Amino acid sequence: MNPSRDSIGARILRCFLPFAAGYFLSYAFRAVNAAIAPEVSSELGLDSAAFGAMTSMYFVTFALAQIPLGIALDRWGPRRTEAGLLLSAAVGAVIFSRAGSFSELVVGRALIGLGVSACLMAAFKANATWWDTRRLPLANGLLMGFGGIGAASATAPVEWLLASVDWRDVIALLAAATGVVATAIWFGAKDAPHAARNAVSLSQQFREVGSFALTREFWKIAALTGITHGTYLAYQTLWAGAWMRDVAALDRPSVAVGLALVTGAMAIGYPALGALADWLGRRGVRTSGTFAAYSAAFILLQLPIAFGWDAPPHAMWAIFGFLGCGTVLGYAALTQLLPIELAGRINATVNLVVFLAAFAIQWGVGAVLTLDHGSLADRHSLALYVLIGLQAVAWLCFIFGRSSGFFRGNSAT
Repeated sequence: MNPSRDSIGARILRCFLPFAAGYFLSYAFRAVNAAIAPEVSSELGLDSAAFGAMTSMYFVTFALAQIPLGIALDRWGPRRTEAGLLLSAAVGAVIFSRAGSFSELVVGRALIGLGVSACLMAAFKANATWWDTRRLPLANGLLMGFGGIGAASATAPVEWLLASVDWRDVIALLAAATGVVATAIWFGAKDAPHAARNAVSLSQQFREVGSFALTREFWKIAALTGITHGTYLAYQTLWAGAWMRDVAALDRPSVAVGLALVTGAMAIGYPALGALADWLGRRGVRTSGTFAAYSAAFILLQLPIAFGWDAPPHAMWAIFGFLGCGTVLGYAALTQLLPIELAGRINATVNLVVFLAAFAIQWGVGAVLTLDHGSLADRHSLALYVLIGLQAVAWLCFIFGRSSGFFRGNSAT
């Protein structure tokens, strides 16, 4: 634990807000392609498969960067690591905004994914460095709220912008904003204390993270975080809209409203989650216990969606967006088990698990929906039944692998 001696206001200004701005941009870049898809596809002659492949390059480079990113965060700190990588995102956005071919779009999108790959992990590392471990759920929850706002900014606001500017101007604006945030982090964010930075050799860093990443404790948390948050990401970014269209038979404007509600619930849910976990933690409830409770509620909420119950779809998916926020508590629960010197690498390893799970789930749901069996609504239900089962198994392994003092005790976890 290395809380700063600075005032809370100074820590918010120099140790929280610069990284929160970076995470805002990360989610804006993640979501913006959905808004500009018709214009980009029409101008460059891309079909759905080509556009989907190009868009997914963000996730490919993002995932591949996680392990070296974790090492960089623990070795050089979040300020240097994120500011440098954000310049890659800015360059990628410039290339994307000027692209005249599919290959140029791919290169630009790949650089964007690489450039924003540090935004969440660098912020988590900064939070672990500058805040008491008991306040991590609150700090991380507030941070994730900025991501929700970033996602929301890439929906209706982008639609409004497209009424008066070209899609290339939208991406160019994001490129400029990225350069500004990179500069603000480099010159404005505060470096970690020397003791919080890891100066050991690279081989030793790999051995340290490997010794923990191979433990049962790590995988009980990582598996539940990966399958639940991976499901959340896969549906929030793609399949929720398809379900509203295919199962609830909503028209395009109603689907747009539903997705906006999911995003809005996410923006509210993350700060609310952090505040609740912080309040419970000060009353003896462990972060891991709150994580388990949220995960259980999230899994149970998916049952009426899988059943196709005749309930207001907007309400169900808004609750999905709210409860799914709790799946990120696994990061804080795991960080509280570790020395700060390992926090960047371990969180990045968990993030790799999450994004690999999101890839597999997103592709897997698509494969199920293309099966020549039953109605489309039945196939949506089948995909959710499988995911609910996997999440339930991970939850049971998490619960029954813990000690009898799981929910309450003196430990911070």
